[in-house]
Amino acid sequence: MTQALQDLTSKDDAKVKKALKQARDKGDKRFILPLLTAFAARSEDALREEMQDLLGSLKISAAEDVFLEALGDSAFHHVAADVLAFLWSCGFTCESRLSLVTEVACAGDYRRAMEGATLIEQVESVTDEKDILEAQVLAGQALGDEEKKSIRPFVEAMMAHLSMLNDSLS
Repeated sequence: MTQALQDLTSKDDAKVKKALKQARDKGDKRFILPLLTAFAARSEDALREEMQDLLGSLKISAAEDVFLEALGDSAFHHVAADVLAFLWSCGFTCESRLSLVTEVACAGDYRRAMEGATLIEQVESVTDEKDILEAQVLAGQALGDEEKKSIRPFVEAMMAHLSMLNDSLS
């Protein structure tokens, strides 16, 4: 198992392919971060696509925390849109970390904003008032930033949904 974790980042494609098969067949929470790290480090190819498919279909609850930690880690900054997409496609709602999702979505490009808005819009209820208020402040700041004009429709959608969630707390 340990060798398969290391082989995910191997330069030898045959080793990577074998490690991906093991991750798909017998993978547990130990595979999540190494798989995400390998995905982030790999250039576009069929093996990266396979990693993307696997990361987007995880049914391991521990993946949510790993993905959320990755959003706050500068080493994964270049794949933040992908991480937001993984969270959504795995069915995680991140209802207690909406400020982080909002911050990452509003700090990125069109795709990152779209993925963040999609993730936020699937949240049905929240319990952390401080987090929702912080998310609203971040979205409000992005709305007021002229440099973020290209993502404004997504930020507006986030803001509307965050307001609705905040109203539901009362």
